[in-house]
Amino acid sequence: MQSIFLKINIKIILVIIVLATGAVGGFWLVQKNNSSLSGQLGSALIAPVSAEEIYPMFLCACCGIPLDKNKICCEMAQERIDFIDSLAGQGILKEEIILAYAKKYGLNSFADKEKQEEFKEKLVAAAPDNRPIISLSPESFDFGDVSQKNGVVTTLFEIKNEGKADLIIDKLDSSCGCTSASVIFQGVEGPRFAMAGHGIESPKDWKITIPAGQTAQLKVYYDPSVHADFRGYAIREISVFSNDPIDFERKVIVELTQTD
Repeated sequence: MQSIFLKINIKIILVIIVLATGAVGGFWLVQKNNSSLSGQLGSALIAPVSAEEIYPMFLCACCGIPLDKNKICCEMAQERIDFIDSLAGQGILKEEIILAYAKKYGLNSFADKEKQEEFKEKLVAAAPDNRPIISLSPESFDFGDVSQKNGVVTTLFEIKNEGKADLIIDKLDSSCGCTSASVIFQGVEGPRFAMAGHGIESPKDWKITIPAGQTAQLKVYYDPSVHADFRGYAIREISVFSNDPIDFERKVIVELTQTD
């Protein structure tokens, strides 16, 4: 009789073990499935943003209005929209698209200046201590009266790398085809850049490296013949793009009064 009870008890214990094992296995499978589901939900929550959400965040540099794919104002706007489309098409996240756009076209391309400042604060917080730091001086220059008959006038600004790593300048731009600029380093002048798509065709795949503590010059040209009929006061901006992780677009200004 005892052996019968012993056999029954052993069977009961085995059943309990099997059930317990199954429960643990089931729990593990549920947890695994939930983890997988959480990953899927997480991916959904950080799904790539649509390009349409990005367009109105930025202004067309030529026309000064927010980008709109349904109302393309000029070739410059089309180029910028195409750039956003190409990034969005790669599944890149919103913050990364904004950063890539700002680095390519400058922080001043933001339509909302508060958003621009918020974004710059993020860059400052993330920037390393041993970064390159670009300095431009003076910040502006006044040509005074510029005679249309006398032709092109020029001036120089100083570029200094005040950081601890190499400063790499890879593009210049201007706010008008009448104004162009180049970089002079160690006595050698590089190619001239002007407003993209207007006047001088800006070169591709160009860059200059300025070691920490060294200086170069930004040479700015103003050609009054580009707007031969214009008379009066004008102000033009020149942008310098570099690998400075905070001020990757720095601007200087030239002023003038065009006369006969």
